[in-house]
Amino acid sequence: MPVFVLIAVCFLSGILLRHFKKLPENTHFVLNNFIIYVSLPALIIKSLRTIPMTGIYFSAALMPWLIFFGAVFFFLLLERFKVIERQTTIALILTAGLGNTSFVGFPVIEALYGKQFIPVGVIIDEMGTFLVMCLVAIPLADFLRIGEFNLHKAIKDLVLFPPMIALVLAFLFQVWRPPEVVFSVSERLGDTLAPLALISVGFQWQMSEMKQLTKQISLGLGYKLLLAPLLTLFVYSLFTYNTELKKIVMLEAAMGPMITGGIIAIQKNIQPKLVAAMLSVGIPLSLLTSLVVKLIFR
Repeated sequence: MPVFVLIAVCFLSGILLRHFKKLPENTHFVLNNFIIYVSLPALIIKSLRTIPMTGIYFSAALMPWLIFFGAVFFFLLLERFKVIERQTTIALILTAGLGNTSFVGFPVIEALYGKQFIPVGVIIDEMGTFLVMCLVAIPLADFLRIGEFNLHKAIKDLVLFPPMIALVLAFLFQVWRPPEVVFSVSERLGDTLAPLALISVGFQWQMSEMKQLTKQISLGLGYKLLLAPLLTLFVYSLFTYNTELKKIVMLEAAMGPMITGGIIAIQKNIQPKLVAAMLSVGIPLSLLTSLVVKLIFR
């Protein structure tokens, strides 16, 4: 319950800070960069301190790949039948195809199942969502947009990505134990992720010009919050899978659009209003769908 109160307070704080113009317009970019460069790497190092390096944990990271390629097929099919146009296709692939498995996913995991399951979320996020984004989503978006595919740049961006560097360090720390102060500092810095991320999400809440985008938002969130979790449930039910880990996989599958993927789409000027709407509507809605998952997997 305290964590849910934290989620509500931080989210509403972000909305109010924007409404009363108490912070600059680009505040969410500053917060997101701090999270990516400081909070998330610290949380990764702290969370992976004791996680078992077994195949059953890493198989959880297959879920974001499944959802992304499902999104590519779904939205390209809609484009093929002229339901949506190319720019909308790319925007929805970069939002509905990538889940918010860290910024919102980690606080929700903690709230519904406890801190002990956050390492599973870290594996899903780093080995799944971020790898998909860097190696496949961004190059594919560029290819669909301008007909170019730069694998070298994708690999370079991945290697220099702070959370990925932290992931490599976390694996090394499984073998070589650094001074305890490393984990103590990482824990304190990692604790900043949840409140800052939720304030950032609330700060980006915008309901203007929604009526013109109703169809696109419905298609995007229909896939991300309904079809994607159902697809995940179907695939993971085909195999005998650890029940405790399965509920975390399903919870992460039900998360809203990825903030980082949305930021990249906006930076590339790919339907910025649609992308902002997907984030503003999808992330708060995913808090409700996560409760549905919790009820199903009691």
